[in-house]
Amino acid sequence: MRAELRPGDRLNRFRIIERLGGGGMGVVYRAEDLELNRQVALKILPPHLCQLPDYLNRIRAEARAQARLNNPNVITLYSFLELPEGEVLVLEFVEGETLAERLRREGPLSISATLQIFEQALLGVEHIHRMGVVHRDLKPSNIFITRDDQVKLVDFGVAKLMDVPDHSPQGAMVGTLLYISPEQINGRETDYRSDVYTLGISLFEALTGRLPFERRTDYALMHAHVQETPPRPKQYDRRIPRALEWVILKAIEKSQERRFQSAAEFRVALLRLGLIERRHRLTRSSSASNDLPDPCAPPSELVGANTRSRRRLALGITVDLLLVGVALGLGLLLGMRPSAPPPEPTIPVASSPKPPAPALAAAKPAVVRTPPAPRPIPAKHTSVAQPTADKYETLRQAWGD
Repeated sequence: MRAELRPGDRLNRFRIIERLGGGGMGVVYRAEDLELNRQVALKILPPHLCQLPDYLNRIRAEARAQARLNNPNVITLYSFLELPEGEVLVLEFVEGETLAERLRREGPLSISATLQIFEQALLGVEHIHRMGVVHRDLKPSNIFITRDDQVKLVDFGVAKLMDVPDHSPQGAMVGTLLYISPEQINGRETDYRSDVYTLGISLFEALTGRLPFERRTDYALMHAHVQETPPRPKQYDRRIPRALEWVILKAIEKSQERRFQSAAEFRVALLRLGLIERRHRLTRSSSASNDLPDPCAPPSELVGANTRSRRRLALGITVDLLLVGVALGLGLLLGMRPSAPPPEPTIPVASSPKPPAPALAAAKPAVVRTPPAPRPIPAKHTSVAQPTADKYETLRQAWGD
């Protein structure tokens, strides 16, 4: 194949329209499929690279990975051809730009626009993970934004199939160094959480306009990914809420166990911030997020200072209401309690011993003005009749009667 295909050149049933870009893993052209009358993207691996087993295995692995995928947020693979000109991937063609191109043109994006892009990107990542594919290179240049703001993941050249042996050399570092996860640098086993890290670095860049780790040498950059604590995004842009900052830093934790354990967790954490404008949300993504529980179990950092203030205010109001209720209850209790009766006046009584109860009962008729017919009094009560009369006489004298 010639070093460069030009507009109008034919390649099998395809007519070249323009070159879109490319690098070491192949050149991408926009072309017209003359048989199906549609525009496609052709990714061509030159013949001299196809002679190298590693490169040939990679493009075939890319084809196998994309053949599994069918999702609106993932670029579609139509076919894989082995031509004299080289191995060719026939892909869906969409118009737009990559996230990297938008960042170069506009600089850091607004929070709502950024989260809208990454919500869709994470939907695509959820799908590829369910299909057993790890992308391993989710940088801004591999996040494509169409003209109608639909996000599509592209370039599965270093993707890994979890159920197929990896053809990368043992201990090889696969990915782009600016975004690569610590386990990829160390040549350890990678899994879905490696994509969480790479996408977290991309989110950091989209919001702040810079990468968390920027070093002069590759060694210093690798050391930073593996050993150094990332800076807080708020250092570069004060508009970033603390809760969003927490989500970013959790995504780029050094340890795989401390990151979000899936793309779904990552996406739900972003949605729960409430920072994506409703008119930008896709219906399917909103309904999906409502069905998912909160898997993150976020600590107090995630809810932010405003949420903590609201909780403190609610707690204070509750305590005040309880105190008012207790005070009202005590007031009612004290108001319903009968007051103590006034003390009876002290009446001087004769020093004679207190007569027994029967004697008082017998003496009671003595105060009646019209006593009934006299009844005989037993002899045993006669000895106490006179002291009782004396007692009432003393009472009359004391009250002036």
